[in-house]
Amino acid sequence: MKKIKNMNFKEAKEAFSKWEAKHPRLDDFDMGGLTLTQCGEITRAADREAIATMLYDLFNYGFMAGYKQAESEQKAKIDKRVKNDMHRKLLEMVYFLPLGIHANFFYTFMVRYIGKEELEYLFPKKIAKPALEIIAADEAEEAKEKTEHEERQKVIDEALKQYEQQKGGVSA
Repeated sequence: MKKIKNMNFKEAKEAFSKWEAKHPRLDDFDMGGLTLTQCGEITRAADREAIATMLYDLFNYGFMAGYKQAESEQKAKIDKRVKNDMHRKLLEMVYFLPLGIHANFFYTFMVRYIGKEELEYLFPKKIAKPALEIIAADEAEEAKEKTEHEERQKVIDEALKQYEQQKGGVSA
């Protein structure tokens, strides 16, 4: 799809018609009659600069209305899913945790803390699947480290045996 700034008026209108079919406008965010009346007054003045400014302001109005409608829909969706005030507080706490670049560490820690059985039983698949993948990757990494540690320990034990044999052979 073309960028809005590269569309002519006809293309923009067609693109909006297609977009509007999937994203209906709510009445609360539609333009009021007073604004439209004022636009009519500006167009009667026939000042080209005033008309261009009015069109730009209308675009900005639509942009703002769309943003506020999206924000309102998001809030309604969250309110529908939040069970009570404690649930909301917990969600806000998790959302605003000051972890920054260490959020992946915290997520991995929490996934490991919850455990496989609880993840499979309590969480929906779209949340449990990536968490279980993290647990599997961690377990594979731990198994690899354990194997490497055992191999290093065997080498160290073998070297100690040879050292003791040489030490024992020299003193005898």
